Amino acid sequence: MIAVAAAGASCGLGVLLMTRGWRGRERGAIPTRWARRLIEARREDRAILVLSERSFTAAILGNGIAGATLCGLVLVTLFLINVDVPKMFAPLGIAVGAVLGVVLYLENVSKRAASARRTFSYALSSYLDLASVLLAGGAGSETALFAAASTGDSWSFRMIREALETARATRTPMWRVFGDLGRRLGVVDLERLSGSMQLAGEQGAKVRLSLSTQADALRTRQIAEIEAQAQAATERMGIPTVLLFVGFIALLGYPALDLVVGQM
Repeated sequence: MIAVAAAGASCGLGVLLMTRGWRGRERGAIPTRWARRLIEARREDRAILVLSERSFTAAILGNGIAGATLCGLVLVTLFLINVDVPKMFAPLGIAVGAVLGVVLYLENVSKRAASARRTFSYALSSYLDLASVLLAGGAGSETALFAAASTGDSWSFRMIREALETARATRTPMWRVFGDLGRRLGVVDLERLSGSMQLAGEQGAKVRLSLSTQADALRTRQIAEIEAQAQAATERMGIPTVLLFVGFIALLGYPALDLVVGQM
């Protein structure tokens, strides 16, 4: 009964916290201090995954409730099959389940954000190549950057277009909006591009050289990362092969070993 009561209490408390969190967001406040710190720490991940504060907070609370509920169901199952569970393990297990639910969700967000940044870097290298070609054809710096951004329809190109439109509307240098976008998304390549463009200034030849250099550096690094991933995958494939070989040797050697031991 203790496990059942603890599971019900955890679910009720989770629903109450989620409700209060949503109401707090409607008033423009973040539910709790820990949630505020967590949201600030994950600002870059939220930006590149386009997660609002409300949806991020709700997802954290939801995964915490799911983890606590799952552990509560395990405790209830143990109680129904007459397994004696110490009283202190019921609230402790539910708390651990809630923490694990939140940790697993945050780990998933980090992996998705890292994958999104890699995708953005691939799109950025293509964008820089297109801009370099347009600059080589005689287009102006601003025209080349806008025309290259309009050729793609992915979310990466859309973010670049929005940054360029913001620069045009606010009369802000393009290198500055690229730097702001890189810091907001956590994409280091954009920040490097911003610094390179700032050094190049407004001269078309220098801008073209800067963009082509950045594109070459991006491609070189991406190729190195792909080769490293392939090499790591190859090394991981060797582990199952070794285990299969060891098992095969054990299977062949067991009858002989059993015969020798039986004769002793």
